Amino acid sequence: MTFFAELKRRNVYKVAVAYAVVGWLLIQIATSTFPVLEIPAWAIKLVIALVAIGFPIALILAWAFELTPEGVQRAREAAPADAPAPGGGHGKVFWSLVAIGAVAAALLTIHFFRSPRAPNATADRGGKAAARKSLAVLPFENLSEDKANAYFADGMQDEIITRLAKIGDLKVISRSSTQRYRSKGEKVAEIARELGVAHLVEGSVQKVGDRVRINVQLIEAEEDEHVWADLYDRNLTDIFAVQSEVATAIAQKLQAKLSGREQTAVAEKPTDNLSAYDAYLRGIDFSSRPGDTPENEKQAAASFEEAVHLDPKFAQGWAAFSRASAGLYFLQFDATPARKERARRAAETATRLAPTAAETLMANAYYRYHVERDYKGARDLFEKIQRELPSSSEVLEALAKIARRQSRWQESLGLWEQAIKLSPRDAGLLMDRAWTLSSLREFSATEEMIDRALSIVPDDPDILLSKAVLYQVTGKLREARAVIDRIPASAKQEAVTDMRGFQLMLERRFEEAARLLEEKPPNEMGYDHQWLGWLRSQMGDKEGARHAYLEGKARLEILQQEQPRNQLVVGALALCEAGLGNKEAALREAERALSLLSASEDPMVGPKGEENLAAVEAQVGALERATARIERLLVTPYGAFPLTQMMLRVDPLWDPLRQHPRFKALVEGPEPMTVTGRAP
Repeated sequence: MTFFAELKRRNVYKVAVAYAVVGWLLIQIATSTFPVLEIPAWAIKLVIALVAIGFPIALILAWAFELTPEGVQRAREAAPADAPAPGGGHGKVFWSLVAIGAVAAALLTIHFFRSPRAPNATADRGGKAAARKSLAVLPFENLSEDKANAYFADGMQDEIITRLAKIGDLKVISRSSTQRYRSKGEKVAEIARELGVAHLVEGSVQKVGDRVRINVQLIEAEEDEHVWADLYDRNLTDIFAVQSEVATAIAQKLQAKLSGREQTAVAEKPTDNLSAYDAYLRGIDFSSRPGDTPENEKQAAASFEEAVHLDPKFAQGWAAFSRASAGLYFLQFDATPARKERARRAAETATRLAPTAAETLMANAYYRYHVERDYKGARDLFEKIQRELPSSSEVLEALAKIARRQSRWQESLGLWEQAIKLSPRDAGLLMDRAWTLSSLREFSATEEMIDRALSIVPDDPDILLSKAVLYQVTGKLREARAVIDRIPASAKQEAVTDMRGFQLMLERRFEEAARLLEEKPPNEMGYDHQWLGWLRSQMGDKEGARHAYLEGKARLEILQQEQPRNQLVVGALALCEAGLGNKEAALREAERALSLLSASEDPMVGPKGEENLAAVEAQVGALERATARIERLLVTPYGAFPLTQMMLRVDPLWDPLRQHPRFKALVEGPEPMTVTGRAP
């Protein structure tokens, strides 16, 4: 009997076919259900490997045993007439089968578990295929007669990006990297090269009454070839279906694979209430505006709150409302207990309505980070989101910010670099990396990052302000003045006025600084009055200084009652008490400000409270304590722009310490080295 006849007689063929069918079904079930159940990707590889290893075992068992009416028994030997030719034998056939099966299993196992870095043609083809699945959605043109509808067009772009970003097989550039490409002047290939993508999506939106017309096209950038285009003329009630159809069509054209969970996420209809959705889009518009100003952030939160008021079942709206409220609390734009409660309640509501949605997970992660300051918990949750949204630069941005608040400075820099690769034209990411570098007092690298950001948005007031501060803390006052003068006259932001006043103060032009401050619009916060009091004291106007300090103290005390945990308010109040000569009250308030947010709780911002305490100690005559504190601060990383030896030399705030021997030695001696010990 031949080898193959013996395989047939022992039903090895049948077992092989049956095993292949069952194994294929198991692999299909694993690849379809594991992502939905949030089972790690390595488990799918394990299933495939086990199926591969089990194949030769099944063949060997089929050879050695057979199923009979009496049960499983060893396979009977062939009849003498069917005996193999001389020199053969079943033993040789058996061991040949074992060898073939072992080799097959080993090859399959190596294939599925080999290192992804191993150079081979398949990996190269896979890398090229992945690169072809990269795209950027450019700002949609607003063709509506009512130009106030621009937020609606921007919202369409944002929503399509959001849906595409939920597809793990695609690389999608963030909106913040694409905003500068509103004009049609640049070539498609050049835009794609700058963004690092193979495809671009362009579109226009025209909204008239309850009708909307959306024109979308997918362009292969290298050849400037239109791969796909479509025109959607629908009722506003169909807007979510249009967003889903656009995202699905683009994914199909790029041959992206969608899991069951991703298909559900792309097709999601967040609300049935169009008024609620309109309010939500207005909130997105306010939160996306540059500068993170208190006014824009508060308007965003109000719009999201309106959205969930109109539709209490709008989970995506609740998630956005929680994030906006948590941000206001964290930035101390509104550090009231009421704002904290809004953030908590909104996150809980989003979790109840859509517990597994990416927006809900993000809201909960930001609540842990911004409100609870549970950095480990926030990090764990962001890492989970990253596995689901691998092309999200926003998740990497959050992880980078958390890393520096855990004193993981080098890790933070690496995460910023990863985020920049995913969103290369996002000036905000470059600036955050610049601020991290400045916290470590790596000022040359800081300037390089700032200049990279300016190459993207050359006249951005916020970036120019950061460059001016960089020059100030490094003692380059002339260069700082030149940068401030570059800021467009149209940028009449409060921050710009404050920076011009601070520059005048460093130049010891106190009267001009005070005049500039007095010309500002009225500010109910009290900070301006505290600063004005100090400027008048430097001018020798004791009565004017006292009047400003008392006005500032009154306003700050009211604000403190509303926001008892606002470190900035308490710190400014301490400086008012120092200016009024109330030494004990000044030190008490400054120490309380430090206790509200210590360096151990927030290594990025906490030391600012200690810097404020050193300033108060200098003003009230506690010179030795102030100098010892400054010595520690000069070797401590914090920021964005920490205290420097050069700033001590030029800032008149530290004039009370000029004749102190220890301070003189500190300022005139070698520059201290920043201690950047990595967290364990």
